[in-house]
Amino acid sequence: TVADQSEDSMKAKFEKAIRAAQNNICAAIEEADGYGKFQEDAWTREGGGGGITRVLQGGSAWEKAGVGVSVVYGSMPPEAYRAAKGSDEVVEGAGKVPFFAAGISSVMHPWNPHAPTMHFNYRYFETAEWNGIPGQWWFGGGTDITPSYVYEEDMKHFHGCYKAACEKHDPNYYPKFKQWCDD
Repeated sequence: TVADQSEDSMKAKFEKAIRAAQNNICAAIEEADGYGKFQEDAWTREGGGGGITRVLQGGSAWEKAGVGVSVVYGSMPPEAYRAAKGSDEVVEGAGKVPFFAAGISSVMHPWNPHAPTMHFNYRYFETAEWNGIPGQWWFGGGTDITPSYVYEEDMKHFHGCYKAACEKHDPNYYPKFKQWCDD
C-alpha cells in the first residue's frame, strides 16, 4: 500500500479493489477446481512497490491458472511519460515524473480443449503534477476468450456478460468498446 494516499483516493480504491478481486477469483477457481491450490509468490520492485503472483498448476479442471496483482510507484524519465500518454508531444523538464501504477491480470488454461482459455488485465496509471504539467490518470485493459473449438453459446455468454456490465453504466459503451476490439 502506498503510504501517502488517502483511503478515498483513486489509487487506494483501485488497489483495494484489485487485491480483493485476486482473493475472490483465486477462491472461486479453487472451489470450482476441487483439487488444485494456488501457490503464492510475493515480489518487490527496487524502485517502489511490488506484487503478488498466484499460480495453480495441475488442477482437476485447470492445467494452469494465474492471477497477478502489481502495485508499483516511483519516478520515470520524461520520455517514458510521453510514451505512456501515447502522445507525440515533447515533454521537457528536469528530473523525473512521479508515477503510480497498479493492475490485475489473469490467464486460465483448462485441461479440456472444448473449454476456452480466458485472459484479462485491468490497470490504473497516475502521474503527479510535474514541472507545471498537471497530473494525469487513466484506466486500461481488456478481456478475451480464446477457444480451441468455437461454441456459439460460449461466445454469446461471454459477450452477454460484458454487454450487461457495460449497460449498467452507459448503453453506448458495449457497441463502442466491441468495435474497438473488432478493429
